Amino acid sequence: MSAAETSSGAGTVTELTGGPPPLDGRAAAMELEHLTCRFGLLTAVGDVSLVVPEGSRFGIIGPNGAGKTTLFNLLSGELRPTEGTVKLFGQDISRLSPPQRVRLGMGRTFQVVRVFSQLSVRENLTLALTGLARSKFQLLRPWRMYRDRQARAEELAKSFGLGDRLELLAGELSHGELRELEVLLALAGEPKVLLLDEPAAGLSPAERVDIQDLLKRLPPELTIVMIEHDMQVLRGVVDWVAVLDHGELVTQGPTLDVQRHPRVRELYLGSAAAHGGAAAQGSAAAQGAAGTDGGGQP
Repeated sequence: MSAAETSSGAGTVTELTGGPPPLDGRAAAMELEHLTCRFGLLTAVGDVSLVVPEGSRFGIIGPNGAGKTTLFNLLSGELRPTEGTVKLFGQDISRLSPPQRVRLGMGRTFQVVRVFSQLSVRENLTLALTGLARSKFQLLRPWRMYRDRQARAEELAKSFGLGDRLELLAGELSHGELRELEVLLALAGEPKVLLLDEPAAGLSPAERVDIQDLLKRLPPELTIVMIEHDMQVLRGVVDWVAVLDHGELVTQGPTLDVQRHPRVRELYLGSAAAHGGAAAQGSAAAQGAAGTDGGGQP
């Protein structure tokens, strides 16, 4: 895909061709081919095709109701597509269950945090690590039998800033720390592709900085696909963005080019703001929401 710029009386406008990101010699970690999901007469996702290169940071944005979470549910196996296919490193996984996809290297976080609130951070991570072992169904064993996994849990927590929270119950953590713990639980599964569903949702400004820092420190070989409404967090992590609206792919391209694109701004702010009309001039808050001053939605 290429992005070109043209000049007009209103300034420079980025033109996007909407094609996939260049692979540059990398394998395709995920391929979506004509992916469609219908609920009766409602088309929640319609004919979406995307390619996510291995090791890339790939963002998905769109207004509320655009079909982003439905698309994630199709990728992770919570939903089956009506039409089309999902491939993971070339293998068709469209009909596989979520556990089968996890075994093939997929991890996911959710909009609503899913942890064991009455277990400690160490216990949550140890359980997640046990899910990889052949002995995962042999749980009625002394805690000392899990020393190797406890050590790995401690290493994982210390590597990403939760080392001093290991003995706290998950229910005692702040919302930001819970978000970080959920990412670590997904990492415990040793994924090759990690799906992040609004990791900064509900966080304070300081917590958003923390989660962004954590995501930026993830292994470069890990492929990340991320839904996020906070553009400041998103553009600090991803380098390519696809835009959905009413379940359809509007465009895709480098993060900053997409963010400035008139069609994308129109989706969020309306046509007057997108084309520099009075509404845009009279609303600094809208400009901030568009990401021009460092925050909010695109």
